[in-house]
Amino acid sequence: MWKTNFYGRWIQLFGEEPGSYRANKLKHAFQDVAVMWEELDTWLEETDGLYGASTVSTDELYWKIGYPISQALVRGSDRQVLTRFFAATRLGPHNPNEVSGRELLRRLRVWTAGRDRRLSPRLMEELAGAADTNETLIASLVRRLADDWDGTLHEPEREHRRRAVGLRLMVADRGRRLEWLAEACEGIEETRVAVQGGGRTFTLCREYGDVYGGLESLHPSPQQLAHGIRLEGDDLVLEWAPQDVVLLRMHPHLGEWVSTEYFEPGEQHWILATDSAVAEVRSMVNALGGRTVREAASPAAGWKLFKGVRAVNGGAFARTLDRGGDHAHVLQPQIRHRAALSGGLRIAPEYRAGAGVAGHFLRGGAPDLLLPASDSADGRVEVVLDGRTEKLRADPRVPFPLCLIPLEEGEHQVGTAHSSQVFTLHDGLHEGLPPGTGTLGYPCGSTARPELSEAEGPRAAIRGADAPDSIALPQTVLVRSPVLEAVLLDPYGGVREARHQPAPAWMISRLPEEAVGPCLETEVPEGFVWLVYRKSTRWSVRALVAAADIPPPQPSDGDYAWAYAVRSAAQSCKIPIWLAYAEAAEAIAGRRGA
Repeated sequence: MWKTNFYGRWIQLFGEEPGSYRANKLKHAFQDVAVMWEELDTWLEETDGLYGASTVSTDELYWKIGYPISQALVRGSDRQVLTRFFAATRLGPHNPNEVSGRELLRRLRVWTAGRDRRLSPRLMEELAGAADTNETLIASLVRRLADDWDGTLHEPEREHRRRAVGLRLMVADRGRRLEWLAEACEGIEETRVAVQGGGRTFTLCREYGDVYGGLESLHPSPQQLAHGIRLEGDDLVLEWAPQDVVLLRMHPHLGEWVSTEYFEPGEQHWILATDSAVAEVRSMVNALGGRTVREAASPAAGWKLFKGVRAVNGGAFARTLDRGGDHAHVLQPQIRHRAALSGGLRIAPEYRAGAGVAGHFLRGGAPDLLLPASDSADGRVEVVLDGRTEKLRADPRVPFPLCLIPLEEGEHQVGTAHSSQVFTLHDGLHEGLPPGTGTLGYPCGSTARPELSEAEGPRAAIRGADAPDSIALPQTVLVRSPVLEAVLLDPYGGVREARHQPAPAWMISRLPEEAVGPCLETEVPEGFVWLVYRKSTRWSVRALVAAADIPPPQPSDGDYAWAYAVRSAAQSCKIPIWLAYAEAAEAIAGRRGA
């Protein structure tokens, strides 16, 4: 609610025409309403809080209408800012995952921590004082706004409402490269966006995993990470909200580490932290116990990468969260209102649409049960496992290990009376030996025998080979989208075509066609340092080794195929060594033209 349009709404409420005699009379008569607010404030003060504390306030400029405005928890300006928050936290139109009000408040506190997001002081005050138990008034209100959000930004100055998505940060190539990742919007298959302020323009196309391709040449810089970046188009806005600590989890389709909104107990995570936050993050992850976390250099200067962060000790995890700290929010799990499953020794996911099965697990390695927050006075949650009911007093932040319960092979259902999950347990996969398996192995019972012998028949044996240290796996490169043509380049004018590899027969026989997905995967011979490839809309280039290890270009005058390939993607990469390759290619092309 804007102060400047309050009287317009006030007059509209009484059904009068703006500027009429009765409308002007209503406007002047509002002084009597202001007096009522003052009397209410005085009465609340005189009763010493018997009927509640007064929150009535106003300001000098709009002192009359300031009283009712002070009681509005969410103003019109807040609604505009909250659409950016919903996009930044990747909520999804109409809250499809039914994120609870308490979880939205937790994310909103993180989003506003230490930064002015232009939310009203009244809302910020309510946000700071809201309890974490039960659904408070402000939590319910934000949840209603999230449920009604259509996925667009509130921009009154624009006739066309634009969709909005929060950018994700992807740490690729085993922690050696940073990329921006944008999730695809329903109904927008292809679009163009530009860096805010008239910067570079990028063409986005939907690719495998429901993400947009086209941002590969926009390399995240320390400045973008620290201050944020915004890409705008006629249909779509992408934005990264700056943060000092970034939590990452393995993406289910891309196989790379991607930023996420909340910590998942029992799962592996990476944490990217600025140098100023490294000491506190190191203290937090060490307090979790379990295996030692590995620290590594980050692809971005001024940042450190923590690998293998996992919470397996429930008590240590709860104590770490309760201890708090400036960056404790990075370890906060999602506040749930439904039961869910996490972790476990998964044999296979469930591909049957509508089967209602969360996955298939090895017996003895059942998943953990994530309990919803309890609203009962004793803090207990009623859990139903295969029809049997038990009340558990458990911290909803810490998963309950179902592997402690002896469960038979087969299907099981677990959860609460309001929400449950189905999963299956198996003693193992019994498909026989794959074609081409050798006949020699090490027979084993409880332990393997040291002597190599014939391993035919039904008896258990470890079959394999003793590979010498000199054998190394070939380097491979993967592009997760359809590629029309691609070539590998070396520094000396060498060009080699990169061809699509067919999906293995075992994969095609076990997965539906849409699960395999189109992609380019090829081996990289020794000495090749660039991959240049063309998709339906543009050329792209990717360095196959670290930029510092790429030799300067040394092509011959007649390496025209090499020069053509480099020139095709000359504008797709701003790495200095690539620009040197582009100059060499232009020189060859110029000599040919002469």
